[in-house]
Amino acid sequence: MLKTALFVFATSYVAWYIERHEIAAIYPFDKTYASPDAAGEPRMSEETFLTDDGERLVLWRAKAKVGQPTVLYFTGNAGGLKERSERFRRLIDRGFGVVAPAYRGSSGSTGTPNEMTLLGDARAVARAEMSPNLIIYGESLGAAVAIRLGAEGIGSKIVLEAPFTSIRALLLAQYPAEQLDHLITQKWENHLHIPALTQPLLIVHGDRDRLVPMAMGEQLFAAAGSTDKTFLRIDGKGHSGLWTVGMQSRLFAFLNRD
Repeated sequence: MLKTALFVFATSYVAWYIERHEIAAIYPFDKTYASPDAAGEPRMSEETFLTDDGERLVLWRAKAKVGQPTVLYFTGNAGGLKERSERFRRLIDRGFGVVAPAYRGSSGSTGTPNEMTLLGDARAVARAEMSPNLIIYGESLGAAVAIRLGAEGIGSKIVLEAPFTSIRALLLAQYPAEQLDHLITQKWENHLHIPALTQPLLIVHGDRDRLVPMAMGEQLFAAAGSTDKTFLRIDGKGHSGLWTVGMQSRLFAFLNRD
């Protein structure tokens, strides 16, 4: 009886929290502005990308060396662009171009994020950068963006780091209460879109990921329509810290492949 009462209370609290704080919980972006130079990567320039509805997105860019592809990079929901400067440095060191837009409400970008606006902004940036050598990279939340772009035929290759199947699945993994479904407005139903991928695909996931279980990455890998696909399991790592020496070697080989 007590267990049932506690479950009902917990479910009611989660429902209240979702209804009032869903956007903040899914998009807890760091709003702090930092220039590429201040973040330790002076080889990147900063631009302002104007959205269709008048918001101003911060965008970092580094030009690719001749013959090298450009990586359109979508971050996760923790931190911002400055926290990825070391990753950008490693890509630039190897001649890759990097284009990294900051989401609305992140890293100095204006606006309020939600699924619709983030996807619209991503499409607009991708259209502006369109080339045969554009590779889409997404980590965690950014993987959801990358899946949607890839499903629409954007990108020559797709890299997904710690991708999740859907917001609903993430929520139910923590709070198994079906009645919460109707409260979720931010769907990010990656499992429904990944079958449309046809590009070469690399999925990277840590086997100790407690935020997004590796089983979700495996489910997406199995469902992906790509015939050329690789699943890279990083042993002993959780949701972060996946850029090990071995992972980078596999990643750069994938990015450079014809």
